[in-house]
Amino acid sequence: MKLVLISTSNIESGRVDVLERMVSSVERAATVLDKRVSIRILLLLQKCPEYRYWALSKSLPPFVQAIPSTDALSLSAARNLLLSYAISNGMIDSATVVGFPDDDCWYPAGVLESVAHAFATTPELGLWFSKYSSTPVPIVHVGAATRASARDVIREISSNTMFVRGRVLRSAPVFDESLGVGTVNGGGEDTEFGLRAYLSSAQSLYVPAAVIGHRDKSPQLRPKYYRGGLIALARHAKQQPRIGVEFARKLAVGVWLVGTRQLPVAAFRTAVSAALKSRQSAAA
Repeated sequence: MKLVLISTSNIESGRVDVLERMVSSVERAATVLDKRVSIRILLLLQKCPEYRYWALSKSLPPFVQAIPSTDALSLSAARNLLLSYAISNGMIDSATVVGFPDDDCWYPAGVLESVAHAFATTPELGLWFSKYSSTPVPIVHVGAATRASARDVIREISSNTMFVRGRVLRSAPVFDESLGVGTVNGGGEDTEFGLRAYLSSAQSLYVPAAVIGHRDKSPQLRPKYYRGGLIALARHAKQQPRIGVEFARKLAVGVWLVGTRQLPVAAFRTAVSAALKSRQSAAA
C-alpha cells in the first residue's frame, strides 16, 4: 500500500517550526508502519525563494518531495496542483491512500498505523476521518471507527483528518478552487470535497474522537467561513435528505449569526445568494 500526504506551507509565514513538527510525526510513524506500506509527502513550498528551497530541502527526510513556488496559492489550488503532479507521475493508483494535512497538523502515535490498517483490511473503504484537537487523545484509548453519516462529514470532516482511497479521486478528483482560504468564499472546500468523497465511497468510517493534532476550532472564525460552508452544502443538498436537512440548519445558523451581530446582514444575503446559485448550477 502507498500512503501519499499532500501538504503546503507558505515560507514567508514563519511556520517552519510547525511544518517540522508535522514532518517529524510522519517520520516517527514511518519507522513502525508495516513494511508493506510506503509513505510519501508531497510538499508545496509557497513564497519560497530558491536559496530557502535548497536549505529546506536538505533538512527534510528522503520521503518528502518538496516543490517550490514563488507565488501564493489558495489551499484548494495548492492541493490540486500537487494532486495533478502525483497522478501524472504515477504516485497515486486506485489503491493508494491519500491525506491532506495542513503544515500545522500532526499525527500522534498510532494514527497513521490505524489508518493504514483500516484501508488494508477493508477493501471497500473509500473515506476515513476523525476529529482533531490541540490536545489529541491517544488512539489506543478510542473505540473502533463507526460507519460515517452525511451529518458526520458535514460537521466534523477536515483536510487534516480525512484520508481517501485513490479510486475515490476518479469521482472527486479535485478541491473546488472557488472555495477555501485564499478565495472570496473563505472556506467550505474541505466539506465540499469530503461530501463528494463520501457520496462516491462504498464505505466511509469515522472516529468520533480527536485523535489528530491541529489547533482548535475558533468560534470567532465561524462568520468568516460561513459563506463557503453554505455553498458546499447547497451544492449537494438534493443528493441526500440528510444533507438537505443540514443545509436548512446552516441557513438557521446564519440567521442566528446575524441576530447576534457576528455576521452582517449584507454578508448573509450574499452568502445565501451564492449558495442558491451554486445549487442551481449543480442541478443543471
